[in-house]
Order: sequence, then structure tokens, then C-alpha cells
Amino acid sequence: MIANEQKTSLPNLFQDKNRPCLSNWPEETDVLYIVSQFFVEEWRKFVRKPTRCSPVSSVGNSALLCPHGGLMFTFASMTKEDSKLIALIWPSEWQMIQKLFVVDHVIKITRIEVGDVNSSETQYISEPKLCPECREGLLCQQQRDLREYTQATIYVHKVVDNKKVMKDSAPELNVSSSETEEDKEEAKPDGEKDPDFNQSNGGTKRQKISHQNYIAYQKQVIRRSMRHRKVRGEKALLVSANQTLKELKIQIMHAFSVAPFDQNLSIDGKILSDDCATLGTLGVIPESVILLKADEPIADYAAMDDVMQVCMPEEGFKGTGLLGH
Repeated sequence: MIANEQKTSLPNLFQDKNRPCLSNWPEETDVLYIVSQFFVEEWRKFVRKPTRCSPVSSVGNSALLCPHGGLMFTFASMTKEDSKLIALIWPSEWQMIQKLFVVDHVIKITRIEVGDVNSSETQYISEPKLCPECREGLLCQQQRDLREYTQATIYVHKVVDNKKVMKDSAPELNVSSSETEEDKEEAKPDGEKDPDFNQSNGGTKRQKISHQNYIAYQKQVIRRSMRHRKVRGEKALLVSANQTLKELKIQIMHAFSVAPFDQNLSIDGKILSDDCATLGTLGVIPESVILLKADEPIADYAAMDDVMQVCMPEEGFKGTGLLGH
């Protein structure tokens, strides 16, 4: 009964339809509200299977705020990497949410026009305001987490240089079964600064406090939303940040049958060459994709002719009836 009522009251939120977007602000409103994506996902689970899932009673926006009550992300980050952590809510939906759930903290973004008619500027102000100290602490914690991991999954993708593919030169030999894949680089997010976003801090805080609840929540959402989909030619390996590149090469040797001294490894265009360096210091993070290019001999047609001759039956007794066929 409760599930049906909530589904009827918030149909677009449940079906993920007609959602507002910060990067393309809707003209019909100057205010958008924010809830955590975790709240939306848990609520959808309950509405879909009310007999199996527990009902959601509270919005739980405290997970998006620091201990000072400030916002933990910028307007720019909410349009990029942090967009996976939040859900934007229309004003009409927010009124309904206030009736259906307990709202611990109201988070909203307001669009305002600054200046006169001739020269106006659009700005976006958050309530509550950004807490710069806690935001910086969170970013530092994220970087530490990416450098201090154990038993994390990375992917090794073997790229075969067309000049070295004997399969293309002599398909009948079927020497290599690796497929050539083009490297795909994702656009890196821009910096945190956004001149249109009011980031002023009302106080003079100096103590950097890491918000453990938010960090744990963020890890959960990022891990689920950024999970890499393995493609053909890739193999998943379990690694730790403190293991050396040499140890990784040994793992790759067992996975791809390529000797460590024949391995040319790179990540995001950066060559990995220091065998004594740890994966953490080399910038290898969980879900990374490492490219493997193996040193293989250029197709030697004379050698391939020798191989073909070995595979062919002896014809010295051809025509005498002694040849097998």
C-alpha cells in the first residue's frame, strides 16, 4: 500500500524520467533540490519489491554534508565525477518528498542573475554552502585510498601491433589469437574551480575533518557505478598497492604467456618501466586498465616456409605407391 502510494506520488523519480541536469539547467525553475543517489536507489528497491525490501523512511542527506554541516562538493564536481552520488529533484517532487519521508537536511541549488539588465551574470548558490576545508580533506583521503589498497582488481589488455601480427601475414598458422583494440581514453574532469559557483565559507575553520560516513558512502557508489566491463583481449588480475611492477609482470607472464623482459606496459599513455617501484607509486589504482604490448618477432616468411615444410608429408616416393596418400 505504501509502495504504491509513493510510486504514484513520484512516478518520474521512480522511472528515472524527465530528470533535471545541472550542466543544462532547466529554464522552468530557478531552484533544484538534492538528495543522495543511495536514498533513491534504496527507495526504488522497496517500491519494486515491497515484501522483500525494507521501507525507506528518511532522506538521509547528512551523508552528503561534512561535520560542520557544509556541502562536500562543488557545482563543477556535481556536473562530473560527483554526479553519481547525488540525485536532482524538481521543486514539485521535493514537496511530495517532504510529505512522504523524514527530511534531516535540505540541500538545494539556486540560480540567480547578478548585475543589471545590460550586463547580467548567472551564478549558482548552494544551501548549505561548500566547506572548502572538508572538501580538500575528502580529496586527500580519496587519493590515499587509491594508493593504499589490497586485493583490488585491475585489467591487462594485450594490444598487438599490426606490424608484428604473424596471424595477418599467414592466417593458416594461427600463431596469435589476440585481437587488436584501440585505446580509449576518457576525458579527464576539469579542475574544481568554477567562477559561477558561490564557494564562500561563512566561518574561519582551520581543522580538517574527514567525513567517514560520506567517504564510505562515496566508495560504495563509485565502486558500483565505475565498475569496469571487461572486453575481449583483457584479463582481470588481483593486485595490491605495495607490490612491485616486477611482481605484476610475473602475474602477467602466467596470464598471457609473455616473459617479463618482453612486456611493454603502459597506463593512460605513461610507460611503466621501473620494476622496483610499487603499483601505488606508479599510479595504478583499482579498476585501472594496463596496456600490454609484447615484443614479438616480425613475420619471417623464410621461417614460416620451414614450418610449412615440416607440416607437409615427405614426397620423395611420390608416384611409387609408397606415399601415404
